[in-house]
Amino acid sequence: MFLRNRVLPALAALIALPLLGSTITASSALGSPIDESSPTAQATESGGDALRMWYTAPVSDWENQALVQGNGTTGLMAFGNPGRERLHFNEKTLWRGGPAAGRTYLGGNKATALTPEQLETYRQALDSKATNVFGLPATGTTGANRQLTNLMFGNTGGMGMYQDFGDLYLDFGAAGITDDAASNYVRDLDLTTAVSTVNFDHDGVHFEREYFVSYPDQVAVVRLTASEPGKLSFTTSTAAASGLSTIATADADEKRVTLAGQVADNQMRAEMQLKLENQGGTVSSSDGRTLTVTAADEVTLVYSTGTDYENEYPTYRGEDPHAELTQRVDSAVADGYEVVLDRHLADYQELFSRVNFDVGATVPDIPTDQLMRDYRAGEHDLAVDQLAYQFGRYLSIAGSRIGDLPTNLCGLWMIGSANAFWGADYHFNVNVQMNYWPAMITNLAETQVPFNEYVESLVIPGRLTAERSAAVKTEDFANTPIGSGNGFLINTQVNPFGHTAPIGSQEYGWNVGGSSWAMQNLYDYYLFTGDETYLRDTAYPMLKEMAEFWNEYLWYSPYQQRLTVAPGVSAEHGPTAVGTAYDQSLVWELYRMAIEASEKLGVDAELRTVWQDKQSQLDPIAIGQQGQVKEWYEETSLGKAQAGDLPEESIWNFGAGGSANQGSVHRHTSQLVGLFPGTLISKDTPEWMDAAITSLEQRSLNGTGWSKAMKINMYARTGLAEDTYSMVRAMLSGNRNGLMDNLLDSHPPFQIDGNFGLTAGMTEMLVQSQLGYTQFLPALPSAWKDGSVDGLVARGNFVIGMDWSDGEATRFEVTARNGGTFVGDHPGIAETTVKDSDGKLVAVAADGSDEISFETTVGETYTIAFEPDGPGFDNAEWHVDRAEGLGEITAAAAEQVRGHLAQAQHLESTSASSRAIIAQLENAARKGKASAGLVDSLDALADSYR
Repeated sequence: MFLRNRVLPALAALIALPLLGSTITASSALGSPIDESSPTAQATESGGDALRMWYTAPVSDWENQALVQGNGTTGLMAFGNPGRERLHFNEKTLWRGGPAAGRTYLGGNKATALTPEQLETYRQALDSKATNVFGLPATGTTGANRQLTNLMFGNTGGMGMYQDFGDLYLDFGAAGITDDAASNYVRDLDLTTAVSTVNFDHDGVHFEREYFVSYPDQVAVVRLTASEPGKLSFTTSTAAASGLSTIATADADEKRVTLAGQVADNQMRAEMQLKLENQGGTVSSSDGRTLTVTAADEVTLVYSTGTDYENEYPTYRGEDPHAELTQRVDSAVADGYEVVLDRHLADYQELFSRVNFDVGATVPDIPTDQLMRDYRAGEHDLAVDQLAYQFGRYLSIAGSRIGDLPTNLCGLWMIGSANAFWGADYHFNVNVQMNYWPAMITNLAETQVPFNEYVESLVIPGRLTAERSAAVKTEDFANTPIGSGNGFLINTQVNPFGHTAPIGSQEYGWNVGGSSWAMQNLYDYYLFTGDETYLRDTAYPMLKEMAEFWNEYLWYSPYQQRLTVAPGVSAEHGPTAVGTAYDQSLVWELYRMAIEASEKLGVDAELRTVWQDKQSQLDPIAIGQQGQVKEWYEETSLGKAQAGDLPEESIWNFGAGGSANQGSVHRHTSQLVGLFPGTLISKDTPEWMDAAITSLEQRSLNGTGWSKAMKINMYARTGLAEDTYSMVRAMLSGNRNGLMDNLLDSHPPFQIDGNFGLTAGMTEMLVQSQLGYTQFLPALPSAWKDGSVDGLVARGNFVIGMDWSDGEATRFEVTARNGGTFVGDHPGIAETTVKDSDGKLVAVAADGSDEISFETTVGETYTIAFEPDGPGFDNAEWHVDRAEGLGEITAAAAEQVRGHLAQAQHLESTSASSRAIIAQLENAARKGKASAGLVDSLDALADSYR
């Protein structure tokens, strides 16, 4: 009777109270990192650790097997041999090339500038269709390609390449330890800690080696332990890589080994310094070059690397690194292993733990190389998806940290000559941009700062390249403030010494859009963070300069009847041409960014009008006979072209690269840069989107590692979930054309950009925000039918979490770091409720059924809830929330109904009182003209009690 008497006044209130619509605001602290109980930190039910890579043999092939570690400066690869451990180390700033004694170095540029008259004559010849479809023959002394390289290209003098550093060897032969005699061998890398280990047994003794590379202390650390005292005896030696002139010295009293010298090519000073600390035993040196440890209980080795490189134009030299390295290793040894480890973990885990990525995997307890082999054989275990995803984030942290250079083609991990790895330089025709695609969306903005700073440092040398190769001059290029010049060019092959000139072959060397493409990464840094100081002081001045460059450089083509980039290419194949889709799209995006930024900052209104006019004349997307996005304006169908009255012909150099493409078409999909990473092609431009899909289908699932990663991102933008996931599987199973046993990407050979592109593409499948609003689960494949993510970031600095079950969303969570209006897009999202962190309903505006928007408060977290399955109490309460949010019932009435539902829920389901309560609520809701959804929900709940 008590409950029944309480229900009736509530039902009367439900009927009598007027409709209420109100805006509810609240505030709370920023969301905290992922809890240690999350899937990122825990083993799965099957016994395997979701984010632990482990193997049962030492490294014999470093590209395929080595586990890589780093702190953005010093790289480490431990081979893990029990008898003679090899620790390969590299240094981010160690390069050949640049300024050197006896070398005239101009950043690869020509000694004299291209003249406007020369440029005009060349353009007219390319635009003429009198005798050749592309204006000039491709080859020969008067051909288009030869003219391009003769008129505009510099030389390779001083380009140089990344320089391998050397090895530390720990030889345990004196202790009788051999590889063959070791048992129970396991080496591993835990992505949640960035600590790797080697464990094995030998002659009844268990040995463990631990390795990590600390960013806070700027040192690599190795700790050796044994299960019995006095069992650690070994000799430490060093060996420098080819191309270095070094001397190794050892001081037993200081327990220090130093490998110091210079790069033969450019006289850059380079040093690796190691300090050793032992517990028990003795340390000696018999030759002044090596240290021998005898009968120790535990040994810690600390080393650091450095050069005298400094990113200051034009000398690129700073202080000798010796004193700094001495201070680093001495301080770390003085503080002790545990203290240095704690600092490392605090730094690393604060970054890594921001994102949880769970697509429903159960991890088999098998070695990672076997897991990868099984995957290639068709056992598509989702454990590989989760591991590969987080490995890309791990590499971002290990390879790119504030205070150093950005990540090159190999990051910090290379053995041997860089000749085998395309110089391991910075390729600006997709590769270095791809290295930073996951930084912002996977909550690692700090890791992109080195790239931002590096691009800014290229403005001055890039201005000289604009003058010498494109006839666009900035007077006093070295001293004119950024934002006041006439633009800077960054072509394909770039080094740390301001080498921005076009060199090499026509199809890959000429990349006049390279700096404009790089600006997309830098502008995204603003869009994701909302940092207006950065926009005003850093990004916008560079955008303004590049807009000024295009104002001067763009050329009206009489044949095409539009403004064009001429000459241009479509990387890295085909002929020199006028107005390729690649170039036109990059310029369109550059103007978009400059226009948006000037509007945001409220500056340069007159210039903005000019930019808008120029942008409108680019017409970057043209559709061919097969419905494809035309890569070249003259293209008719795939691989064919026609112009004027000339017959159709095969496109010269189409699909260049042969086996490197893994098919008959090219690995680059440059004509689709407006789809990804740009904004030009989207679901809001359906005709262009259809053409982009056709082009992707023509390119097929084939390609090298990074090429597959690029297509994953592009496919994700189409919303074709299953096609996108087919590309993911193609890359995960690609081996030497995808991920190898150690999860590193192969082109082949090893090339790190594919790892970053894969992680970015998998994120794009789950959240996109390039169109000014956040799309939830835009390309969710059936293989990921159940899952959750937390910590992803959308533009506007909104941190996103999501849960889904059986392919249907159940929860979205939005944390507003900056506040502002949040706009979300997902099928049926208008049929949701939105609550703040206090559980209060938030007023929402709906635009159709698939889009909602609501105002946010800085630091507040909002939950977007979908209707629960089934007729239970959760479903009924959800409908009460929704009715209140839509203003169909008052807040007071809704609260009363919730209270009665809560009381009824505590009763046994067979209780007559409970059944009566639900029946009364159902009738009252119907009489009170509540929403059909609420009535139906209460009907269903009542039925479940009958």
